[in-house]
Amino acid sequence: MININLIYLGIVFLVIIVVLLIVLLIVFSGKNEKSNNKSKNKNYHVPMPTTYSLDLPKIIESMSKNQLRDISKKIFESYRSFDYKNQSTATLAKKEWHSWQVSILLMTFKRLEDLVIYDQEDIFPDIIINSTENDIKSLMRDIIRKYEQYVDFNQSKDALCKDYIWSNRDVSIIFYFLANYKNYSK
Repeated sequence: MININLIYLGIVFLVIIVVLLIVLLIVFSGKNEKSNNKSKNKNYHVPMPTTYSLDLPKIIESMSKNQLRDISKKIFESYRSFDYKNQSTATLAKKEWHSWQVSILLMTFKRLEDLVIYDQEDIFPDIIINSTENDIKSLMRDIIRKYEQYVDFNQSKDALCKDYIWSNRDVSIIFYFLANYKNYSK
């Protein structure tokens, strides 16, 4: 009788091990499917940022397209002269741009204007150039949110010119976006 009980105990033990192995296989295959789904989701679509409800200084809102384009080009020439392409990450993180400049650039986008920028690979940092369309749209959405949260558009031009809250990276993203957003799928 002892031998029969040992046999039954052995069979029960074997069944428990097989069931545990099956459960483990199911759990691990489920995790692999989730990680595979995450890698498949790299093709997600970030919607185009919007500025239709973005409040900007009234003076900038009233500028003509030509004025806006000319000022934006001048801001870009300043940007270009600093050669951010070859700057360190720490330099890109420095806050050297003021809210008046960013207001003008955001107005350029709000009016659905773009900036023609040739030789972008020679102008923008690699971290920007190598970003995906979704990354750039997402970063631009973050910039618009930051503007809405931290900029008092009712302040005077002088006050906004003293409001240095924009990093070189932020401005790089804005210029790159303005040069490329019309090419992005909608």
